[in-house]
Amino acid sequence: MNRIFFLCFLFISGHSFAQKIFKQAGAKGTWQYIYPFQDKSYVLAIQHAVDEKETAEEDVNALVYFGKIGLKMDQVFWKEKIYLTLIKDNISYEDYNNDRIKDIVIFSETGARGGNAFYYLFLIDPKNKKINRVKNFENIVNPEYNRKYHVVVSYGLSGTNNYSIYKISKDYKAYQIGKSFADNFESDPTELDKRIKKILKKSVH
Repeated sequence: MNRIFFLCFLFISGHSFAQKIFKQAGAKGTWQYIYPFQDKSYVLAIQHAVDEKETAEEDVNALVYFGKIGLKMDQVFWKEKIYLTLIKDNISYEDYNNDRIKDIVIFSETGARGGNAFYYLFLIDPKNKKINRVKNFENIVNPEYNRKYHVVVSYGLSGTNNYSIYKISKDYKAYQIGKSFADNFESDPTELDKRIKKILKKSVH
């Protein structure tokens, strides 16, 4: 294969692949499309029930793409392999980094007979036209953002219900601060406030 033919082959193959990412006809699986910015050429696409060859890892059944729709080619900025249980209204929007911009929260699955829910979090950066997945967020049970202390509060249901407090690092990773503590105060907001404040005081981040 000579160099000119090889380069042409790469271009054609890349073009064909790109055109299959967004809004393709006859695509495998179920697709969802999210347009996070006013510029609708940017799209977050979720492909459910994908080919097993694409998701060989255990506990992976979906692909998430973020890219830009072009006139001749679609550009894919990144692709993530994740696990999702496809249900109605599986996407919600909530600000998780206190920038007053609602981020994308995608339902993953439930545990503890439906009492514990898990999600994926994608932070929206409209100024730079970027979306960043928060690593490890999918392991936080029943997450809720606390705007007062800029932390994520987790409430896990088990034999003993427990709170855990998380932060999101600058490189988009969720990490726990302090130790989990039992809800032996019936979720009294005043006591919870004291517990969070105490953990933050002891933690240096």
